[in-house]
Amino acid sequence: MYCLPEDADENEPVTLTLQKRGQIIAQMQFELQSSKAETLLIMPNILQFNYDKVSSFELHIKSDTAIFNYTTKEGKPSVFKFPLAGFNERYLEQFV
Repeated sequence: MYCLPEDADENEPVTLTLQKRGQIIAQMQFELQSSKAETLLIMPNILQFNYDKVSSFELHIKSDTAIFNYTTKEGKPSVFKFPLAGFNERYLEQFV
């Protein structure tokens, strides 16, 4: 689950691109969901690409950047980059 910036239009889909060193690992499009105070992108644990099933957790571990292409409430395209470097280490520290 990701919380998107407040200016994201909840009625427009978001494209999520996961990259490793500038190379695209996966790219997918999602509809947004809104809660009382936030605009949310909720991903399923298992993603299906044609005939292949992929773990979204595994994609995040293999990536170093998440890029969100979304539309603002004013109708303008916008980009938000989120670094994932160290995600695997920080996640695993919770269990040590």
